Amino acid sequence: MKRWIYLETIKLGKMHNGWTNYPTWRVNLEIFEDIDSEYWEDQIEDGCTNYELGEHLKDYAESLIETDNQLAESYALAFMNEVNWSEIARHIIDTYRENYCCDSCNKRHDESDRFCSDSCKKEYWLLADHPKG
Repeated sequence: MKRWIYLETIKLGKMHNGWTNYPTWRVNLEIFEDIDSEYWEDQIEDGCTNYELGEHLKDYAESLIETDNQLAESYALAFMNEVNWSEIARHIIDTYRENYCCDSCNKRHDESDRFCSDSCKKEYWLLADHPKG
């Protein structure tokens, strides 16, 4: 019974803990959650798309499951085939920008401040204090 429910959940594409599906949530949680987004800095700074970074993530995850047991490997690859790699990539890019990029211009900043320069800081606060409307 539980197996049928799980398969139907994947088939219907139901969300799981805010993620596209269970495989996407589980792979992000168990493989990528503990890796600092700065690890992917080169790809992010080179301006790769969600799809391109997603392909890097997929290659990385698949390299972790290589085994002599062909049956186990085929099941793991089938599970990973259901992962929304672009969604995980978007999450990593957003986390990277939130932690390492200027709040004004989105360039890499000094870790002691949220801005890359005093002019970006000034512009950000001028816009933040400007009346809306």
